[in-house]
Amino acid sequence: GRALNSSTTGFFYPAGIAVDPTNGDVYVADGYGNTRVAVFDKNGKFLRQWGKQGNSAEAEAGTGGAFQKIVHCVVIDHTGLVYVCDKQGDRVHVFDKMGNFKRNVIIDPKGQTPRPHYPNKRPTLWGAVSDVGFSSDPGQKYLYAVDEWRDRVHIYDRASGEYLASFGRPGHQLGEFTHCHTMTVDSKGNVYVAEVGFGRRIQKFKLTN
Repeated sequence: GRALNSSTTGFFYPAGIAVDPTNGDVYVADGYGNTRVAVFDKNGKFLRQWGKQGNSAEAEAGTGGAFQKIVHCVVIDHTGLVYVCDKQGDRVHVFDKMGNFKRNVIIDPKGQTPRPHYPNKRPTLWGAVSDVGFSSDPGQKYLYAVDEWRDRVHIYDRASGEYLASFGRPGHQLGEFTHCHTMTVDSKGNVYVAEVGFGRRIQKFKLTN
C-alpha cells in the first residue's frame, strides 16, 4: 500500500524538486509513491513536510494539502509562495514555505475536452496538471500549466489564478503535443515543453505579446 509519509531520510518515487534561492532549502514533490512535499536544508537535513492522501470529497471542496494521487511538481515564485501540482486533483495547491495553504488554481479550461492517450487507460488516470512555470518578467505575470490530459499548456494570471488562454493541441506536428509532461521558462521568456511516451521531444515557444 501507499506509504504513510513519515520518512525523513528517503523518498518513494519523487517527481519534482525546487530550490529556495534565498537560503538553499530544497523542496521535493514526493510524488508517485508518497503524497507529500518534503523540505530539507541545503545540507540535506530534514526540516518539515506536509500533505496527505485525499479523497474525491476533499478534491471537490478544494481542501489544501489533500492530494488525489501524484504530487507531480513543486515550484517557488518570486514572492516565496510554493506551487504544488495535484495531478489527478486537476489543480495547483498554493502554500507558503511552512506549508500553510493559501489557495487553489483549478485546471479546468472551458470547452476543452480531455482525452486519453491510450485506449486502455481511463482519462482520469492521467490528471490535468503535471508541471507549472512562470513568465520571466519581474512580476511573473503569467502562470503556465502543462495539461497532460488535454495535451495543452494553459496560461493563467499568476496573482489571481484567472484562466487567460491555452496553446497546443493533441498531435505530432509543430505546436502539437503527444503526452506533454514537463516545462521550463528561460530568462528571455521562451517556454520549453517536453513530451514523454510517444512524443519524445522538446518544443520551444516564444511569447508574442
